Amino acid sequence: MLVCPQCHSENPNNHQVCQQCQTSLTHRPCPKCGHNAPFSQSHCPECEAFIGKVWQVILAQPTNSDQTEETLSLNSNYLDLGQRYQIWPSHEEAFKVMTTTATHTLYQGQVVDCQPLEKSTLPILVNQVSDLLKDSEGEDAKVLWEQMGIPPSAFPYLVLQDLVPLVPEVHDAWLDNETEFILLPDRSQWQLIPDLLINHSLLTLQIIYWLNQIVTLWKSLTAINCCQSLLIEDNLRLDEDQSFGLLKLYPDPPDAPPSLQKLGQLWQTWFTKGGYPSSSKLATLIQQVAEGKIDQVAELRLQLQDLASEQQITDDEETPINPEVSAASLDFVPEDLPEFHAELLSGQLEETPTTTDIANDATAVLPMELVNLTALGCTDCGRQRHHNEDYFGMKTEVKIQQNNQETVVEGRGLYIVCDGMGGHAAGEVASQMAVETLENFFAEHWQTDFPDHETILQGILLANQKLYDVNQSNASSGSGRMGTTLVLILVNQTKVAVAHVGDSRVYAISRKKGVQQLTVDHEVGQRAIQSGIDPKLAYARPDAYQLTQALGPHNNNYIQPDIRFLDLAEDTLFLLCSDGLCDNDLVDDHWETYLLPLVSSSQSLEKGIIKLIDFANSYNGHDNITAVLVRVKIRPKVDVQDW
Repeated sequence: MLVCPQCHSENPNNHQVCQQCQTSLTHRPCPKCGHNAPFSQSHCPECEAFIGKVWQVILAQPTNSDQTEETLSLNSNYLDLGQRYQIWPSHEEAFKVMTTTATHTLYQGQVVDCQPLEKSTLPILVNQVSDLLKDSEGEDAKVLWEQMGIPPSAFPYLVLQDLVPLVPEVHDAWLDNETEFILLPDRSQWQLIPDLLINHSLLTLQIIYWLNQIVTLWKSLTAINCCQSLLIEDNLRLDEDQSFGLLKLYPDPPDAPPSLQKLGQLWQTWFTKGGYPSSSKLATLIQQVAEGKIDQVAELRLQLQDLASEQQITDDEETPINPEVSAASLDFVPEDLPEFHAELLSGQLEETPTTTDIANDATAVLPMELVNLTALGCTDCGRQRHHNEDYFGMKTEVKIQQNNQETVVEGRGLYIVCDGMGGHAAGEVASQMAVETLENFFAEHWQTDFPDHETILQGILLANQKLYDVNQSNASSGSGRMGTTLVLILVNQTKVAVAHVGDSRVYAISRKKGVQQLTVDHEVGQRAIQSGIDPKLAYARPDAYQLTQALGPHNNNYIQPDIRFLDLAEDTLFLLCSDGLCDNDLVDDHWETYLLPLVSSSQSLEKGIIKLIDFANSYNGHDNITAVLVRVKIRPKVDVQDW
């Protein structure tokens, strides 16, 4: 099956375009020159830019002699008989030894995917195992994986699936005779944590944040005997959003499993090369770990969190890391590693933290600060309407102050979506009037302090009163009463206010929490549910979708906006939309495809919102469609303080 690169629906292998969204399944535009190039080619035929999909490969072969070759040459340009995975850059460039054990030699290299849209076999096998486990008692997943032909090299990754993306997700894995193959995401372009710690002027709380993540992940890796993964410098990476992740998993030596003392000694090496004062409290804590005086994960995590809390409230000033120290002077050589095999998975996993637990633990004591604030809006008439009664407004203000030690970002924004009603021109008049009234109101009433509940309520009631007054003045002429729904959010640094009237919605999308609907529709069905009626019965009513609140038709005595406030703890994408977009559970069912990727700063909001609107037109299309995307990027706040 071919997985569509746009809507992620599955298509037969012989299809040229996606059945769902008509996206090409054979060609893609080159990101550099725009020329349409076949998916099977690694370079654009027009500008020769590299456009291929690269995977990291781990290859495990039984060791047949006392002397192991440093490189492995294969007989073909391809890793597999189906010629999907082409060895990169060529088969002459042999795979290099990753490690050697008594029974296996592990090699590492890269391949280019010549069929990047084709679904790999591994997820299908893993799903089959999951289905079998549901119907079986006492079955061990590892036993079923082995019976399915999944190589033992992949088992540690499958056990830690809940820790993706901290731990890389296996794309594919198979056995060929006695050779094991596993394919992982290529993270070679991610930044090295040691490099940042040694060569850049980082601040104390940021360092504590990463060290706490490493310690919390140590607990999960202990359960599967892969703590060595955190002792190899080249394996510790940060993506473009400064989120921590591993390149791959390294198994522990069975005769000498790593201890926290070794982890402390590694940290101590970084601090020495980075020029940190040995008298600082964090350096003292690291020394205690390196000397074995702190040898329990729980104690070390508690010490780091206490230190972070203390660091936040002190008035000292931080000394930056010496930027002149070269990373090349850091010489850390990991020990030989044993084989990747099932016996390494004997640890108990009942208390293994998830990726959410790790992120929450790492940030629990750290206040957050704004890194960036971006937004984009788009509206479409839809496929069945002749005019557009939706209207949106947005205003983003970002100020950046920078010096030798820090960059401070100040950002705030007002974002509004209204879905008008009333027929003919009345609906679009109502939605535009509401947006403009609120924009003018907050321009006057949001000068300094973030608007509180009463101020926001005052602005919404003002918009309602203006629309109501127009309706009253037009009553004698027989004109229909106009009205509009409303959703708005106000963003100030990491604080957000959300308000709504009607059935337009606000969603929040983040990596840890997934998708959250922040508003509850003001309609008859929802009112019945809130009064205790079963949802199925509530929406069996013929008037279930009739609005119970809207701006304009009634005076302020009938308007009760829902207003809530949020403090952000992670990067978040907000979606404000009219019901033409979110009808038929579009957001609930497809947020992972169309919205979650946009949390990353590497993804274009413009391209993302166009894809979202196009998909909403094909999925719904019966009404006007409006979306406003607001991306808030944050990080732990690191005040300038002394060591």
